[in-house]
Amino acid sequence: MDANRRRTLVLSAGLPASLWLPTARAQAYPSKPVRIVVPFTPGSVLDVLARLYADRLQPALGQPVIVDNKPGANQLIGVRSVTTSPADGYTVLLSTTELVRAPLTYPNAKFDPMTEFTPIARVGSTSIFFVVPASSPAHTLQEFVELSRKAPGGLNWGSLGQGSGPHFYGELIASQTGAKMNHVPYKGEVPMLPDLFDGRLAAGWVSGLPAAQYTKEGKLRALGAGSVKKRVASLPQVPTLAELGIAGTDVEGFIGYFVAAGTPPAAVKRLSTEMDRIASLPEMRERMLSFGFEPQFGGTPESFRAAMQDVHDGWSRVNKMVKIVID
Repeated sequence: MDANRRRTLVLSAGLPASLWLPTARAQAYPSKPVRIVVPFTPGSVLDVLARLYADRLQPALGQPVIVDNKPGANQLIGVRSVTTSPADGYTVLLSTTELVRAPLTYPNAKFDPMTEFTPIARVGSTSIFFVVPASSPAHTLQEFVELSRKAPGGLNWGSLGQGSGPHFYGELIASQTGAKMNHVPYKGEVPMLPDLFDGRLAAGWVSGLPAAQYTKEGKLRALGAGSVKKRVASLPQVPTLAELGIAGTDVEGFIGYFVAAGTPPAAVKRLSTEMDRIASLPEMRERMLSFGFEPQFGGTPESFRAAMQDVHDGWSRVNKMVKIVID
C-alpha cells in the first residue's frame, strides 16, 4: 500500500462517522424490498390489480415487491398499518375513495388522510351501480321507486356494508325520491350476489366488473351509476344517478397509491414515475377497463392531492345530507 493511501485511511479513521459514512446515508432508493399493503381480501379485483402492478414494478425498481393483504373494517386495518410504518417509501398503500371518506363516517378512525399520507399516483376511478334482478319489473329507477311505494313494508336493498359508499347512495335515493327502502348490509358484494340473482333482494349495489358481466349475462339489470360524473364506458347505456336527479351521487371515486407523510421526496418521485408509467401501458389500461374501472395516468402527486381534497369536500357535503356514523 503506498504512503498516500495509508495516510488517507489514517485520516478517515479519525473522522466522525457522519462524515466517513456518506454512502450509508445517501444509499439510493430502493435498496430493499417494497411492500404494497392491500386492504382487501386475496382474490378481490383490487388485490389482482395490486399484483399486476407489483409484477411490473419489481423489475423497474430492481427489488422484490411484495403484496401484503390486510382486509377488514372498511380498509381501516390496512390503512393503520401504513400510518404506523416508517415513512421511508418501502411501505405503499393501495386504496380507494374510502381513504378520505372513512374518517367522516368512523369518528374512531383517528387519522387525517390529507396530512398523514402522501399521494403517489392516481391510476383509476371507480364506479358503483344500483342494480335489480333481471326478473324485476323495474327497468328504470323511477319504476323501482314506484314499486317500493306500493310494496307492503317497502323493498329490501343490499349494500357493501354499514357506512360504505353504497350505503350512503341508497339513503340518498330514499330521502330524495320518497322510496320505501330497507337497508340490508353485507360484508362485500360477493355474499350479496346470490340474493340478488334469486330475487331475495329487490336491489343492491355492485361494482363495475360484476355489473357489466352479470348485465351481459342477463342476471342483473343496472338502473343507475354512482361515484361518477359521466357514464361508464363498460355500461354506456346506464345513466348516472346524477342524471336521474339524485344529488350527492357524483363524487368521483378513485384508486391510487400512497405512502406515509414524510417519505423522502426522492422515493415519492421514483414511485410516482414508475406507477404512472405502468398505468399508461396499453395492457394495463385494458385490464382496468375489464375490471370496470376507468384508467387514469399522466397526473402528478400534486394533482392527485387536489383530487383527494375535492373528493373529501364532496363526501363532507354528502355526510351533511345523509348522516351515517359508525362507532
